[in-house]
Amino acid sequence: MTIVGKKHWLKITLLVLAACAVIGLILSGILFTQNPGRTYASASLQFSFNGAGEGKAPNGYPFDVNGIFSEEVLEKALEESGLTGTYTTDQIKDNLTITGVYPDNIVKQMTAYTSLLDADAEQQATMADYHATQYSVVLYHDFDPKISGDTLKTLLNNLLTAYRDYFIRTSAFSLEKTDPIPELSKYDYSQQLQAIREAADQQSRFAGEMADQAPDFRKDRKGFDDIVVSYGNLQTDIDRMDASIASNTVSKDRERLQKQYEMEISSLNRELQGTQEEIAQVEELIASYEKDGILYVSTSGALQKVTGNASDTYDKLVAKRQELTDSITAMNADIAKYQAQLDDMTPNDTNTATQETAETETVKEEAGEVSTSVELTDAEREQLTAASEKQLETLSTKKDRVTSDFKAMLDAYARQEINENTVQVSGLKYKAPSLLSTGFIAKAVKTAGPICALGLAVCLAWMVLSRWRTRKAFLEH
Repeated sequence: MTIVGKKHWLKITLLVLAACAVIGLILSGILFTQNPGRTYASASLQFSFNGAGEGKAPNGYPFDVNGIFSEEVLEKALEESGLTGTYTTDQIKDNLTITGVYPDNIVKQMTAYTSLLDADAEQQATMADYHATQYSVVLYHDFDPKISGDTLKTLLNNLLTAYRDYFIRTSAFSLEKTDPIPELSKYDYSQQLQAIREAADQQSRFAGEMADQAPDFRKDRKGFDDIVVSYGNLQTDIDRMDASIASNTVSKDRERLQKQYEMEISSLNRELQGTQEEIAQVEELIASYEKDGILYVSTSGALQKVTGNASDTYDKLVAKRQELTDSITAMNADIAKYQAQLDDMTPNDTNTATQETAETETVKEEAGEVSTSVELTDAEREQLTAASEKQLETLSTKKDRVTSDFKAMLDAYARQEINENTVQVSGLKYKAPSLLSTGFIAKAVKTAGPICALGLAVCLAWMVLSRWRTRKAFLEH
């Protein structure tokens, strides 16, 4: 082929490729206009606190990223964006997606077929126990195609911020409910004191667990162990007041309190009777039990020696007997305490003073209780009642103060574990389809590329055919 011929074919090929590219671009534009793709704002959500890789929140419980779809989070995001009333939470929820980001090796293991019989334990554990710590969050604009890019990005950012606050509140250690009984003053003094005692005891155990988990944590030079000490001091004051109320039988309604003590004694006596019957059965089993028994089992015509687990069973029976014995001792002490309080509520006279049985005296002595029944005048009782009410108010205030310190310490610990660094939002961006967007460029390449390739193939085939005809004509002449 001459140089002129080569230039001719090159020119034709370039023209064909240019025409194919134009056709491809026009076709791409038509297809892109018909289906431009969705407009959205996106961001990355990264969890990096201790335990995140195991799927556990700082409070030790599994956490769920679907909390981002909760009404609380969506309403907060709309409020912070100034869009309350403009859009509904359902509109946002329907256009919001959150997807875990997984390493390629984990994805291959999850999607590849491997027989459970052939897979080793380490591979099975990796596939089953992996928890994503990074998530892609996307908010599409379909609920309002006219919404601006800045507004959509702001809404998504506020949504993730609201979710982080929600995550801190629900996934960190906290005291959500500090008062087990509302309007405590409506109850009798002994019941108020019992409620304060139980609340303080529960919170003290919680503080002890936190002291074991975070022994080095400090807020204003105080740690969770200092909270435990404060609750201990509060328990001392509660015990002191409990003794005062019990010994003086202070009550808003003495008749109701008397019936309550009688019911407690009756209930404890029934429980005591059942426990005594149970311990009698356990003692009978212990007495008839053979320790370290050996069994001989006939197998294939021969005797097989089998060592029994009688020793373990015997030890469990002994432990059960001790447990029941401790329960009986505690119930006897409670019965004696209630009986002493009941006796103190009954005015002494010549009949009641001489009718106390020897059995009751023995039980009361075992419990360390002594009847000190002294009938008070109305004025003395009113004075004692007023003093008790003031002491209860002081105790309640002191408990609330310790609880407030504990709650503030828990909140500080939560902020240390869950913050902008350990629940991180990054890569906030907006993507809208346009003729200059990467989406259109990719579609144009995918559409025009095959057309250009086809045009090039036609040009090459035409050139080969033309050369073949020229050669054939030359040979014929």
